Amino acid sequence: MSKMFGRFEIQGELGRGAMAIIYRGYDPKIERTLAIKTLRPEFSAHAEYRERFLTEAKAAGTLNHPHIVTIFDVGEVDGIPFIAMELLTGMTLGQFGESHPEGIPPGTLVELAIQIADALDFAHRHGVVHQDIKPENIILQHDQLNIKMMDFGIARIIRDADAPSSKGARAFLSGTPQYMSPEQITDQPIDGRSDLYSLGVVLFELLAGHRPYQDDDHWVVWQKVLKDPLPTLRPLNPRTPPDLIELVNTLLAKDPDGRYQSAAGVAADLRSIAQRMNEGTERWLSSSVIPLRIRWPLLMALVVAVAMVLGMIWVYHKQNNVITELAYDYGFSLSEWVAVQTAEDLLLQDKLALQSWVDSMSHNREIVYMAIRGDKGQIEAQTRGDQLVARMAAQLKEDHVVLSRGDLRVYAVQQDAGAPFYVFETPITYQNHTIGQLRIGLTTDALATANRTTLLTLLTWFAIVLLVVVAGTYWLTRRLQMPLDAVSNALDQIKMGRLEHRIRMHRRDDFERLFAAYNAMADVLEARQLQRDASQIEQDLPLGVDKHLATVKDPVE
Repeated sequence: MSKMFGRFEIQGELGRGAMAIIYRGYDPKIERTLAIKTLRPEFSAHAEYRERFLTEAKAAGTLNHPHIVTIFDVGEVDGIPFIAMELLTGMTLGQFGESHPEGIPPGTLVELAIQIADALDFAHRHGVVHQDIKPENIILQHDQLNIKMMDFGIARIIRDADAPSSKGARAFLSGTPQYMSPEQITDQPIDGRSDLYSLGVVLFELLAGHRPYQDDDHWVVWQKVLKDPLPTLRPLNPRTPPDLIELVNTLLAKDPDGRYQSAAGVAADLRSIAQRMNEGTERWLSSSVIPLRIRWPLLMALVVAVAMVLGMIWVYHKQNNVITELAYDYGFSLSEWVAVQTAEDLLLQDKLALQSWVDSMSHNREIVYMAIRGDKGQIEAQTRGDQLVARMAAQLKEDHVVLSRGDLRVYAVQQDAGAPFYVFETPITYQNHTIGQLRIGLTTDALATANRTTLLTLLTWFAIVLLVVVAGTYWLTRRLQMPLDAVSNALDQIKMGRLEHRIRMHRRDDFERLFAAYNAMADVLEARQLQRDASQIEQDLPLGVDKHLATVKDPVE
């Protein structure tokens, strides 16, 4: 059953935390269903909590940004302060991360981080520090990549941030222990850089699947945050770009001066990362300027490919010549040995013994043909098979001779299918007298197999070397592209008048000097801008006011 809270109709409880309870309500004044956040009764009993809650909720209510929850009303009913705000539907950023156990795709995570940084930049420029950035306070509306940042109920107004809070105020403003910055833990002055540290914890958790410092005891977590070095970020998704990891490490610097100095700088670098991640799109193809990380690998691949193809041709040609020569030597040696063994049988005209030699040699799978002729050219014995005999008669002619060594010859005989075979022609001699002729045909299948193996090995090495060269060059040029993009982005910030932007990337090479030169230039430009602003203020003072005694009062005072 619904009940009334002031003019609001309470329709049920949505959730509760350590400090507040959130209800689903209906405002008949604007005819809208909304969320009503109230301070818990045990805190509402203290005037300090009520005043702080209302003052800073009103400040957050002035933030009108597409990625910040809309606050419709702030007030107090029967001593209980409340915030009436936009009712959001969708999953929290934490739930979205849990739905991707293999890691959120880097492109999606960068897009979400850009929206968070934009929202923080807007809040900080309007004097509000959130102080409780965590995945549960960021909603993805309707499962779309459009976030809303909520729970500004404990936000601190920057003008009060330079003075340490009292014990009671600190208990109220501490935020969530696992996401607190070192300056929050030690109750030091707070500014927007504290929110940037918390954003770093959120991004670390979404990338790695866990927070950088973990323990069930909050005090142990705080000690780790203050004293332990930052653990190495090992992302779940292997496609996470190194510059995103470096950005997160910069956000998690223990010293606020070592972090990004503004959320605008974070957003700018995230957009630069997103642009580099989109290199697979047609943008760079249609541009007259091809990125180094694309041009250099392609150029190196072309150079290496040309060199390796020429080398492969030379090696293959040499290898083929060597193997062919070995085949010739083997064929001549075999034919000369058989000629010696059959000479006596040929001299005695023992055709049965000669045919027995031919038949026994034909059992060798490398020998496809054998013929023994007499001194007058008559066939004494040969391999059986009319088709084979006819092929030999047609091709064993002068135009098929591929090699001659004195009385020794080699013929290349073509087959209907497959590799050709070589026929070795050798004279049969007895006591230095030629008494006949021997022809032995050897298959070239082994030679062809050796050539194929050589070619396959060369192609495999070609692919491996080309892949290593392309990958190595791409990695190297990405390492070069990152600092170049950082400098380009920093110059864009100067062009837009954001003189507070500094390059936070650190390298152990010449780029470090370039970064230092840029930061020094930005320091000089910012100092000159401050001098011009001060001069303008002095010029705008009314006549009769002592410029040296004039001060600007805080409006709150």
